[in-house]
Amino acid sequence: MSDPLVRRLTASDAASLRQLRLDALVETPESFGSSYEEEHTLTLEDIREWIAPANDGAMFGVFVDGALAGMVGVGRQRMLKMRHKAHIWSMYVTPSQRGRGLGRLLMHAAIAHARTMRGIRQVQLSVTANNAAAAALYASLGFAVYGHEPEALCVNGELYDEALMALPLAGK
Repeated sequence: MSDPLVRRLTASDAASLRQLRLDALVETPESFGSSYEEEHTLTLEDIREWIAPANDGAMFGVFVDGALAGMVGVGRQRMLKMRHKAHIWSMYVTPSQRGRGLGRLLMHAAIAHARTMRGIRQVQLSVTANNAAAAALYASLGFAVYGHEPEALCVNGELYDEALMALPLAGK
């Protein structure tokens, strides 16, 4: 097995990213605000727009033996009054590759990219409150809980809380 490679995704990765995203939505539907039902109709062109956004955001993938094994997105908040904040989205590593530090590699790439985004003062994310492994990873990277949203997601009739976390990038 070769060393994992983390890189910014390009348009040629659209088919692999689409499949990984759909797999993620099926495997852990409570970890995403979107659903398989909403996304299975997305075209490769829709996915290419995620990969090459109009703003300064980015999507990163981690590859193991040439195959896409994980993903993460980072983007700027759109609203004018919130453009000093970036958000992490779509963080996922395939079950067969978990426990190898790939999530940490992806998060390092996303945070490093956020640091290059002009005017970004903090990076935010949300994590399903019962996902202890992900919350521990984020905390180990310096993210702190700043809020808790009860019943944030409803998946197949089951309600899930989310922890809201932030990583400051600039002093006050």
